[in-house]
Amino acid sequence: MLYLNKNLVLESNCPLKEAKVALLGVPFDSTSSYRAGSRTAPLEIRKELFELEKEESFFEISFCDLGNVDVVPGNTLETLRRVEETVDWIYSENPNVFLITLGGEHTITHPIVKSMLKHKAGKPCVLNLDAHMDLKNDYMEEKWCHASVMRRISELGIGLSEIGVRSFLADEKKYAEESRIAYCNKEGKKIDGILSKLKGRKVYLTLDFDVLSPEIASGVSNPEPNGLNVDELESIFNSLIQKSSVIAMDVVEVNPLYDKTSTTITAAKFVLDTITKKG
Repeated sequence: MLYLNKNLVLESNCPLKEAKVALLGVPFDSTSSYRAGSRTAPLEIRKELFELEKEESFFEISFCDLGNVDVVPGNTLETLRRVEETVDWIYSENPNVFLITLGGEHTITHPIVKSMLKHKAGKPCVLNLDAHMDLKNDYMEEKWCHASVMRRISELGIGLSEIGVRSFLADEKKYAEESRIAYCNKEGKKIDGILSKLKGRKVYLTLDFDVLSPEIASGVSNPEPNGLNVDELESIFNSLIQKSSVIAMDVVEVNPLYDKTSTTITAAKFVLDTITKKG
């Protein structure tokens, strides 16, 4: 069974089987512990994508907007099951499509990565751009939530690196070191070191928008001071595209309900740039 809602989607110019790039929304934020509202991001990012200026060549890209997964508010495990089943279907229809997923909270990354591991050869790895490690074993006795998602992904046996992190507990740091998870905030040499190790590898990129400083990106669910600026994020993004094979990505934790600094537009621009580069 497909759990797709195709209301309010961008215009596609081809079916999924012929697409180079596909867009999927997951409007879920039921485990948000501070500022809920990221469930509104898939729609709002699409609105900004519609308005952003595009080159004529953009309209020649084989692109398909699949709509949103029909999530179950308050039921995290059922929602994650539906996301995994949907992504399984996407890759069965088109194994080579570049999938961009719009969250929603960060928990939605797990089932996408889990599905990717079933369908992509060559042992891909994950790069998390995030203010938080998200390596808690549980948060408020909940093992499946935005604060534990990278711990659950690490338990899949996949390689994991994190850039932009500046908020974590001692237990998370200990787990990262024991699990050989490379991490840093915005130290240039450390970022270069992480990116160089990803050179030539297949990478799933998960972009939590709180990696940016809140004075730049106020519209996120868990803002943290002293983050990256947009130029720094673009530099990492462009370097990653050039040095590795990014095979899929998501944009999560954008929260339009708290957006006073054009966070949603910035997120849409990153999505637009990715569609252009991968199309």
